[in-house]
Amino acid sequence: MPGHAPAYGREGTDAVVLIIINVLVFTSVFFFITALFRTPIETEDASAFRIEVDNVDRDTIFESLFMRPFLVPIYHVVVRLNVPGLKRHILKLLLALGNPNQYTSDEYLVICTVWGLVGSLVLWLGAWLIVGYLSLLALFCYLVVGFAVGSFTAYLWLRERALARLRAIAKRLPYSLDLIAMAMDAGATFYEAAGAVIRDDPQDPLNQEFGMVVREIDFGRSRQDALTHLGQRIDVDGLDSIVSAVLQAEQLGTPLAEVLKLQANLLRMRRSMKAERRAGEAAVKMLVPSMLILMATVLVIFAPIIVRFVRGEFLE
Repeated sequence: MPGHAPAYGREGTDAVVLIIINVLVFTSVFFFITALFRTPIETEDASAFRIEVDNVDRDTIFESLFMRPFLVPIYHVVVRLNVPGLKRHILKLLLALGNPNQYTSDEYLVICTVWGLVGSLVLWLGAWLIVGYLSLLALFCYLVVGFAVGSFTAYLWLRERALARLRAIAKRLPYSLDLIAMAMDAGATFYEAAGAVIRDDPQDPLNQEFGMVVREIDFGRSRQDALTHLGQRIDVDGLDSIVSAVLQAEQLGTPLAEVLKLQANLLRMRRSMKAERRAGEAAVKMLVPSMLILMATVLVIFAPIIVRFVRGEFLE
């Protein structure tokens, strides 16, 4: 009968939704169990030497007796996730940030997971308080969206802070190279010159990285290794070429102060060229909004005339 067709259609839709949710839940549980019993993935932790050199006492949520029982099961799952590209990317951001608390990439992925769970809970509670009853499909969608937003927020916070620190390092780099070169011209060694620059402003991000180089040398590592580690930690435009030039100067016996001065001038020249290129690109990019503003202005001015013309008032 026609009156019962909608009920049958609604029941069929609910059955399909229930089947989809069951399949998704089964898939999630399957991958969770598989990851839980998989052998931990070996990942290269390039920040290990930082712990050995600085001997920093970790102060993270993983040392909290209250949070540890909740975080450890998540950590065992995250360690077994076969996503080496993502883990290397997270580690790169942690190193760019300085990683003062000595987080590993696996531990920060645990933090992202926790924030995802918090986001799911908050979004579900908000939807429940505003909407009230939620269907299974709506509940599943709210949980997935909340988890994605929460975990991405934790990642975005790390990324933005790391990029801000890299920008500060890039801005300071030519000035610090000039200071080191001047100190070396006055008779100081690279070690002494770097130490003097560090004492000038210990809280500066670049001076913190130079401090790590000095401490590595104090612990017996060669200057080549310490500078190579600096280039691995900090992904700043021009830093790799500076490290390569310094290492080559040591091999060829070229005065290091002259090399540093030359690299500082090259950085300033490259920065000026980049600023000029961006200024030229800005002029081109401003054409589209300028044309839109001009068209809007013309429409505002001539709109009354056009309306009167369409209505035929000029012909009367």
